[in-house]
Amino acid sequence: MKSDYDEDEFDFDDEVYEGLTQDKIYLNEGADAYQRGDYETAIRLYKKSADMGNITALSNLGYCYYYGRSIPVDKDKARECWEKAAILGDIAAVYKLGDMYRYGDLPQNLDFSHALYKRAFILATDNSENYYVAPDAFLRMLKYYPDDISDKGYSKIEIALSCITGIKKRIAEGDNYSEKALKEAKAILLRLIDD
Repeated sequence: MKSDYDEDEFDFDDEVYEGLTQDKIYLNEGADAYQRGDYETAIRLYKKSADMGNITALSNLGYCYYYGRSIPVDKDKARECWEKAAILGDIAAVYKLGDMYRYGDLPQNLDFSHALYKRAFILATDNSENYYVAPDAFLRMLKYYPDDISDKGYSKIEIALSCITGIKKRIAEGDNYSEKALKEAKAILLRLIDD
């Protein structure tokens, strides 16, 4: 797919980007391109941002490799991106590595997956206002290890509600990838209420 994005026309002085560093501008533009399905542009911008040290861009690049967004699926490169970003505390990278160990993209290790999900959950509770990633960390714990939520002193129902609220915000802003997560979160909340 040919990109309609021309970097020469990119205006770094636009009021929308006032106060943002170049790496964050590239990250935001890359995310917008990803949502439009312009993965070539997203990858190019994520790489630029990651080269400038942006860990979210590095994590997002991992998604492009994992799902083969206009490039061949390369789960080793996805893992490399996520491992580097996870070391630096990127929530999505931590839970995506957990997914790789849970679902067998790496040698299946449910204990390690569990530890990664718990780590992502703790990071997410400290960053719950980040509705782009916190709800997904919450959802994994709600699905696989709900008792750990209570053990940490949190209410499962409150975490489920926070998860749903965050996912709805993403969808309202044009996120094209969250409908399935919203359905899962709502179903979990109904089960929790019934219990």
